Amino acid sequence: MANEPVPGRIDQLVDDLRALATSPRELWIVYLMKFLESVGYFTMYSMIPIFLSSDFNLSDEAAGSVTGTWATAISMVVFIAGFVADAMGVKRALFWAALSTAVGRMLMAFTPGLEGVYVALALGVWGIGCMKPTMNAAVRSYTTSTTVAFAFSLYYVVMNIGSLTQGPIITEFRVLFKAGVDLGGFHLSAAQCIFLVGGVCSTVNVGLSLLLRDHPPGAAPPPPETASRNPWVIAREVTRERAFWTFMTFIGLLTLVRLIFQHAHLTWPKYTLRAFGDDFPFAWYWSINPAMVILLTPFATVLTRRFKPYPVIVFGSVISALSVFAMAFSTTITSTVVFVVTLSIGEILWSPRLYEYTATIAPRGRESSYMGLSELPLFLAKPAAGWLSGFMLARYMPESGVRNPELMWMMIGAATLSAPVVMLFTRRWLEAPDKLGDKAAKG
Repeated sequence: MANEPVPGRIDQLVDDLRALATSPRELWIVYLMKFLESVGYFTMYSMIPIFLSSDFNLSDEAAGSVTGTWATAISMVVFIAGFVADAMGVKRALFWAALSTAVGRMLMAFTPGLEGVYVALALGVWGIGCMKPTMNAAVRSYTTSTTVAFAFSLYYVVMNIGSLTQGPIITEFRVLFKAGVDLGGFHLSAAQCIFLVGGVCSTVNVGLSLLLRDHPPGAAPPPPETASRNPWVIAREVTRERAFWTFMTFIGLLTLVRLIFQHAHLTWPKYTLRAFGDDFPFAWYWSINPAMVILLTPFATVLTRRFKPYPVIVFGSVISALSVFAMAFSTTITSTVVFVVTLSIGEILWSPRLYEYTATIAPRGRESSYMGLSELPLFLAKPAAGWLSGFMLARYMPESGVRNPELMWMMIGAATLSAPVVMLFTRRWLEAPDKLGDKAAKG
């Protein structure tokens, strides 16, 4: 089957789309919510360190520390939000999550002082942290064993369509509103105009969450009534499973691979502005990443669907890790493009399969819990990247003085590459959860 001709693979892609079209309307509402949340999140995440430095004169270290602390709080919420979402149900969990992000992002747009920024960041933490595992679990709930792989592939594409918008939004808003804009008695900087876009997206998501039904026709049956609805009991039940912790060790190794994606949002933007000029359109160049993911992920899923998740994830991780070395050997726009393109190829291979793998092995009624706990790599990668980005920029790529960005990226690349190397040597033990995934798929 690995040598199946291209027309056959295209036919398979069409068949997958037709099968997915029979899913409940809730799946498509979740897709739309994911798109809007991606617009709000990615435009905000890349801009926070720049906003703190440009609008409030925070140093690289201080801006990185604030961003790292905020990211740590989100990761902590992600870690526990799955249990709460399983107890509350998808509809209620998504409503409160969307409301949290709407309030936080609107306040980010209109707050005049640094204290208000801190409050705004704090208010949005729950929503951002809860959104991801809950929407991931919703996709699994609204699909079947035959449609789940392609559903997550399309879900990942939708997320990247939202991410793609950060290119024009960030680049054009930084030009159009360079001097700021007056709105409703408030003076908004360019960054705050960008945050306002996210606030509007989150407000729409509040309304969309109200359109969801608790148990739509065609969705997976709800868990047995005997199952606990107490989030703390759910957490205890899940964490007692030995197979789950083997799985957690596996994805824990992905921490260093995920770390490079955090550096791409926190370290790389300031690096490009200092290497190529303050007007360098870094967001447009990063748009290469979501554009490639949008175009190639469905085909990559079809091409690799006959393989188990583990080898695909490891192979994609190696490619992602190697991408960093392009900037370790050359500080040019060409090497930057090579970095983004290579990183994207690796991401297209491993990231959608990780979503599918996690959701498939989770018992019914525990999807959000597994999704939340599977975010352990981000729990470690986000704060590490946030704090390290400011330190490394100040040391190796300061605004003025001696610079050595090649060494900075060499260290980041070496740390990232160590993860897939360990995965290769521990494959015999860590690949064991695939059997559980096969069993769950048959069930």
